Amino acid sequence: DHQPLPGVTVGDLGPKFGFNAMDNGFLLLDHVRVPRLNLLQRYITVAQGGRVSRPKNVDPKVAYGTMVYVRTQIVRNMSQVLAKATTTAIRYAAVRRQFSGKADKRVDGESPVLDYGMVQHRLIPLLAQNYAMFATSQAFAAHYAESMTELNRGNFGPLKELHATACGLKRWTSDVAIHGIDTCRHACGGHGFSQFSGLNEFFGNQYPNIIWEGDNYVLSQQTARFVLTQVNALRAGKQVADNQTTQYLRAHLPGGHLPKTAPAFTQMPVADLASNSEAQLQLLGFRAASMAAELADSMAAGQSHNRSLVAMQRLCDAHSDYIVASYFRRHLHTLAPASPLAPTLNKLATLLFLYVLEQHSADLLRLTVGAFSPAQISEVEQLLAQVIEEVREQAVPLVDALGITDLRLNSALGRSDGKVYENYLEWAMEDPLNREDTGNAIRKQWFEKYYKPVLHAAKNKRDARL
Repeated sequence: DHQPLPGVTVGDLGPKFGFNAMDNGFLLLDHVRVPRLNLLQRYITVAQGGRVSRPKNVDPKVAYGTMVYVRTQIVRNMSQVLAKATTTAIRYAAVRRQFSGKADKRVDGESPVLDYGMVQHRLIPLLAQNYAMFATSQAFAAHYAESMTELNRGNFGPLKELHATACGLKRWTSDVAIHGIDTCRHACGGHGFSQFSGLNEFFGNQYPNIIWEGDNYVLSQQTARFVLTQVNALRAGKQVADNQTTQYLRAHLPGGHLPKTAPAFTQMPVADLASNSEAQLQLLGFRAASMAAELADSMAAGQSHNRSLVAMQRLCDAHSDYIVASYFRRHLHTLAPASPLAPTLNKLATLLFLYVLEQHSADLLRLTVGAFSPAQISEVEQLLAQVIEEVREQAVPLVDALGITDLRLNSALGRSDGKVYENYLEWAMEDPLNREDTGNAIRKQWFEKYYKPVLHAAKNKRDARL
């Protein structure tokens, strides 16, 4: 009869902000014994007497393998999630026109809202982040597969760095994607609030990604602790594994400490940085390494773990900014040298770099060694605005290239045919209230039930006295 067994209580946790198609429930066990044969005991064993043990050759963190796999999938999914939002918002902003003569670009009649700087600054960097996510998801999936091959051979060495990177990327991609959906909703104006935008229920359904499989604030601690452990190992003269994290730490922290003099790339004109992909990665790596060294100094001087948590968030983000940029550049290097796609995609990578600097300018201004000057930050802001305007010319083809079909988009605003208002009106006319065969009946029912008693209240009251 499908009823729970004695001692077992199950139930549903109730409605949620979104993702209500998924049943989230609870399970209570009261004096219920689980047979040992039902336990999953590949990497841990429970003896008949109750003693828990694990094989001597198994790293305790081996259980992270499954969590890393799920986070790898989240990184991949977030690139597709953000693609739906950016496609909708950028297509709509290219079609929607408002005001004449207000944008720098002169057009006949009113200007597309995508020509306005504030709209560009909100949407175009998201497009660059979206492409970086696609590259990152593919590169990290390959990294995961290689590490799992080593793990199956009994080599658990790569697991810690893999886990730390997965935590950071899960946080980075889900934060960017979820906040990006909300930004895209806002950029669509009042129509973004309509369910026909395809972004509202979608936002609620995707929101859990910043919480499940590890709350993003907690995950940042995992990444930061790993980076700090490597810094302290370098300071102690210990041998550290060779991976993408230790490579930038060794390059920028001799003996685990900040260099005495500023690296050359911190003094370069911003325009030169923007044209030098290697210098961009060096600066992002130096930013993360400097933050790690400063936090390690503070904690060594007695700063508590609890007081260090905010700095750990910033360190995790800086580390992930470097990893994403590195994966993106590595992915672009797979293009043929003469590829016609290379100039535009490299410009997206440069835009992402400048956007990171602009959003985190405080990190650059407070560097102990090689700090940026206010003049350099001003250069970053000016050059970022210029590159955004240049990418705007390719924005619609770039979202078209993401390949989100109209069926998957499920949006009147983001239709590939550009007929926003025609489709919006067609969808609206499908509402039973607007249809000829049902609309009059519904309105009559509402009138009789709600309006008529109010309109005739005085007469009804008078009749009641009589």
